[in-house]
Amino acid sequence: MITYFIRTFIFCFIFIQYQGLAQNSPSLRWEPGVSLTKKIDSRWSYNISLSGRQRFTNFGEGEKNFKTDRWEVKSFGTYTLFGRRKLSVGYMYRTVDPFESETGWEHRITQQFAFITTLGGYRLGNKFRIEQRIRSSNYLTRIRYAISNDFPLQGESLDPKEFYLIGGNELVYAFNSLGDELENRFSLGIGRLMPGGRKIQFSVASRYSDLISSERDHIIQFESVYYFNL
Repeated sequence: MITYFIRTFIFCFIFIQYQGLAQNSPSLRWEPGVSLTKKIDSRWSYNISLSGRQRFTNFGEGEKNFKTDRWEVKSFGTYTLFGRRKLSVGYMYRTVDPFESETGWEHRITQQFAFITTLGGYRLGNKFRIEQRIRSSNYLTRIRYAISNDFPLQGESLDPKEFYLIGGNELVYAFNSLGDELENRFSLGIGRLMPGGRKIQFSVASRYSDLISSERDHIIQFESVYYFNL
């Protein structure tokens, strides 16, 4: 059973990359990160995370083949409602091209509603987000909806030192005075639960941006995140 799911993960992993490489040399990225969650009481919790993004391709003629695209820190405060529904408010600060001569920045405020639904015996995570992005170049508002599912590879429940698969899809709609933009993000990952509720997770995401115009961009992004609780 475990071997079957691992083979499925590898097949989908290769398929995503093949699809991307067939689309006029997609941009390749790697985003490592660390995430900390603290539960205050039965209702309130907060999360803080730090991540960076490294770009490997698609910089234009004369540019180097690798550079740090951005660093960012995020924080979320979450209140749990009845039925495990959750309301969150978040803030993010991002610095763009931090090691270049010309840099940029972004402040982001996020409102989120998350809940669980069940379909065919599977528990699906749902997230609605509204974001206000105040950037050094412009202002942008985005609406996001994501759905995801994760399940253990050994038995019915996930125990320490066991692996799990996670997959999901997200639609991101952005609008401002410069026009509208629609993006789709499909991701597939594998993780391991460790003692103390810590997790390490690796995933690959296929992103198609600007779907409502002829100028589409394809990004293959590899992500690695270490999660732990206090």
